[in-house]
Amino acid sequence: MLKSSILNYRVYALMGIVGLTGAWQSAHAHTRLKTPVIQENAANHGSNYNDVVIAHGCQNTTDGASTISTLGTVVVFPDGKDSIITTGTVDGTAHTGTLSDFVTNWGSPVTIVQDKSVFSNQEYITDSLGNKLGFWSGGGNVLKAGYRALVPFATAGVVIEPTSCAKSVTFVVSIADICEITDASGFSNATVQMWTPAVGSIYDGEGLHGYNSPATLKVTRSIAPLPSSCGDGVDVFVKPSAAQLNRDLRIKLDGTQIWPK
Repeated sequence: MLKSSILNYRVYALMGIVGLTGAWQSAHAHTRLKTPVIQENAANHGSNYNDVVIAHGCQNTTDGASTISTLGTVVVFPDGKDSIITTGTVDGTAHTGTLSDFVTNWGSPVTIVQDKSVFSNQEYITDSLGNKLGFWSGGGNVLKAGYRALVPFATAGVVIEPTSCAKSVTFVVSIADICEITDASGFSNATVQMWTPAVGSIYDGEGLHGYNSPATLKVTRSIAPLPSSCGDGVDVFVKPSAAQLNRDLRIKLDGTQIWPK
């Protein structure tokens, strides 16, 4: 009798924990980076290993449930050239200078980690100079609806400009999880999950599930002390421009663009 009571208690306790965990995950089920906050990394060839966490598929039009499988994902970091830079908050005070005022070594921020555990194809997204600004992964087995996926990558070591007043620099990362190949006019909750900043690009996704809810990577100052003249310092935010997203947030296979059509 006692063993039965203990067993029942454990079962109900486990159900309660699972229920609470499920509710928390449901409330936070966006595509994000597994490690969204890192410290500076000044080591030669320094890297920070990370994952894109695809939390759910696309929503069907019947009841809005996430029951549509994911074909692939595309990830883009700000290029640092025509990026939108603010201090205080992501929509705070505009900074009229350049990213080099706050970061000493931004150029090719992303390295692909070769992995075919979820999707069979991977390819870099580069600018005209060959800087690696992002990547896409897709094809092969789809990510089944109801499952999650980790897509591994690495970011180059980031060093905050020692003389600046930046106590952290947050890079706004644009991600699209694709469930159906369409052109931009076909974007919907059933065809793509867009975790992008609303900056006026064709990928804003106004009215869609992830509107203006991008992933972020925050780099905190840890090498040089904050100059005494800076007081408490400032948080810096870097968003990609609309021009960059319109140019870079896409999938090309063997030189041919396949998404958007």
